[in-house]
Amino acid sequence: MPSLSANAGLQTLKTGTTTLAFTVNDLVVFATDTRATAGFFIAHKRAKKIHKVADNMAMTIAGRVADAQALVDLLRANVRHYQVVHGKQMQVRAAATLLSTYMFYYRFFPYQTQLLIGGYDETGPHIFNIDPLGGITDERVVSTGSGSPIALGVLESEFRDGMGLDEAIELAYKAVAVAIRRDIGSGDSIEVAYISPATGYVELSQPEKRRLFEKYVRPYLVAP
Repeated sequence: MPSLSANAGLQTLKTGTTTLAFTVNDLVVFATDTRATAGFFIAHKRAKKIHKVADNMAMTIAGRVADAQALVDLLRANVRHYQVVHGKQMQVRAAATLLSTYMFYYRFFPYQTQLLIGGYDETGPHIFNIDPLGGITDERVVSTGSGSPIALGVLESEFRDGMGLDEAIELAYKAVAVAIRRDIGSGDSIEVAYISPATGYVELSQPEKRRLFEKYVRPYLVAP
């Protein structure tokens, strides 16, 4: 969560998380942990970090929770307004550009959050990474948060073109599970969602995640 300046005599509180997204074929896959931290204190164990923006678009959040939630609401409102006015879905690139422009405008008092925006439109699947000052990059495989170096190690070693839906979901889950084992700022549960032209936005249910939990989490809960 947020911190005040050292000049106020208060200690800076660090936050941590692991979020990731990647595209493969016509899929966009997202995965995050659910731990919200304030320094070494676990502030919440079920923080929602994957947010549906529209049927064809979603975003992940990392950093200051209040800032991130405000930006999620802002983007949802603008995407819905565009759909009502123009009668069609906003392109993912347009939504990401809108949000990055807004964050750049407030760069002197920045939103302390890093966002991944992804989805599918008539130009194909897309993921954009937006930093707190509004910088935007077009990505194919990306991770943010304190556990991102670990998650990226898994993604870069096992990601491959042509993966099916089940393989992509399992890789996303595994990358976050490995990050949780090594990063103190990530933990508790794992959420996975995906977007495809055929299904739109879908979040994995608890029964669907149970098999992955048994494979990638439970064996490490108790030392052998």
